[in-house]
Amino acid sequence: MNFRSPIILIIVVVAIFSVIGWAYYDNWQTKKSQEKATATQTATEQPVSNLTNVDPTDFDSAVKKEFALANEKAAAVNPNYKLSTIEVEIDKDLLPESTNTRYVFSAPDDTLNNWMITISQVSGNYIRALVPKTDYLGSPELINTSLWKYNYVTALQLAEQNGGLDWREKNTLSSLKLTLRHSGTNNWLLWIVEYTGVDSNLTVKLDANSGKVVTE
Repeated sequence: MNFRSPIILIIVVVAIFSVIGWAYYDNWQTKKSQEKATATQTATEQPVSNLTNVDPTDFDSAVKKEFALANEKAAAVNPNYKLSTIEVEIDKDLLPESTNTRYVFSAPDDTLNNWMITISQVSGNYIRALVPKTDYLGSPELINTSLWKYNYVTALQLAEQNGGLDWREKNTLSSLKLTLRHSGTNNWLLWIVEYTGVDSNLTVKLDANSGKVVTE
């Protein structure tokens, strides 16, 4: 009997299936590599979400709620206490949950102290204290709230557009502080944005009514 022909036929069939299988495997590997490369590129291109690129209006409700709480607690101590300063402290990561806000109230009949409440963005917990004017802030003017047109997130993003981002790209940010108070020779209501770095600092002043940079 002649076994040579069947053996050759089997070898040919096996070879064909091997080629088909290898081609399929190679195509699968190529597709997986392309998917991985696309995913890596997408992850690289996707900006990290922080206070510099979120929608500021998403924070309007929280700011109003905090402000209402601060007013309520201040009035319970002294009905004459009115808002005189807001300070927002943000960690170097610039994440929303890294924010602590301090509302400062002053009154004409309290010449010695300012009243403060500090609220944590993460927990909503707060700390209240009477602080001697000689220890902190002095005697800030009462804020004309009709001139307060936008929240601290908008203020930060405006500061980023006016030198803040460029400064952060060249320096190492340690912390960030935003202060809302009347200041300057024209007594503007300003958002004062202070970038603190290891070797350099930057301050950007913004009109709280118009959003324009104030250079005085």
